[in-house]
Amino acid sequence: MKKRLLHKKQKREALFEKKDILALKAIEVRALKAGIWFNAIMAICGYVGYYFADSYALAFDGNFSLVSAVSCYIAMRITKRKDVSNAEYPYGYYSYENVYALLQGILLIAITFYAILTGFTNIFHYVKGETVETLKMVPLLIYTIAMLFFCTGVWLYYRKQLERSGGHSPVLKTETVSAFMDTFITFGTGIALVLVTLIPEKHALSFLSYVGDSIIVILISILIIREPIRIVSQSFFSLVGRTVSNKKVRRRVKDIVLETAKGEYELKELYLFHIGSSFQVVLHLHPYFVVLDMDNYCEFTQKLETRLQKLFPNLILEVLLK
Repeated sequence: MKKRLLHKKQKREALFEKKDILALKAIEVRALKAGIWFNAIMAICGYVGYYFADSYALAFDGNFSLVSAVSCYIAMRITKRKDVSNAEYPYGYYSYENVYALLQGILLIAITFYAILTGFTNIFHYVKGETVETLKMVPLLIYTIAMLFFCTGVWLYYRKQLERSGGHSPVLKTETVSAFMDTFITFGTGIALVLVTLIPEKHALSFLSYVGDSIIVILISILIIREPIRIVSQSFFSLVGRTVSNKKVRRRVKDIVLETAKGEYELKELYLFHIGSSFQVVLHLHPYFVVLDMDNYCEFTQKLETRLQKLFPNLILEVLLK
């Protein structure tokens, strides 16, 4: 097992050493193309399950998957263009990844709050004595078993692709979180609903046959709301220009800079920004020598860029002399 993990790590590091940005981009595009079909299938299954089982929870599951399918398509379009630079975007379109993650996070929060509101509305109608359909056991059981395997497979697929990308892709991070949420919703909702349908008609808990799915949706929505909030928070702070707060990453960057600049340049300031799947390193250096040797300076910056790209394949390096 340890040998296998070491082999995987070596393969990932080798990919970064080759600076094969196109390979990383291909991983994202391939994963997102698959994601469009995965989520479209799950959305259709959710709506069909809702029709046959009379469960609002399955409609919620279908809505979640439909949003994920659309977001995969948008993310794929962004991914294809993100490293294209021009006069207007000299550093590429990496910031679009943060915009996408921010908007999808907001959309996931909105869907979750809408699900909570609808769940309370259904409970309110039941309390008022209005007619509410009971849940149907067989369609729920079929849907739960089929979608549990399917959703788990999709989540594991995304997680594998995220690992292959080195964990630097906010797009794949977002889709992995979304797939995990979908799996959690499907598993929790399906199991709970099947149990609800087993309650005898004259039992004290028989009311759950009418509002059980609404209660389950409310509880699951409250449990999963933290993840999209975290995505929105991270994307927002990246867009407004906050530096990376991870002390371990900052320390590694600083160590590389100090080792490369040793005896030639003094490090005055170091700024590290995470923009989409790219990292921007801005350095303020003071040369120890009076007359600047341009050949030496070019050799130094090239060596530094090569070392930093082993950490960040999509690197933007700015070196300013003070």
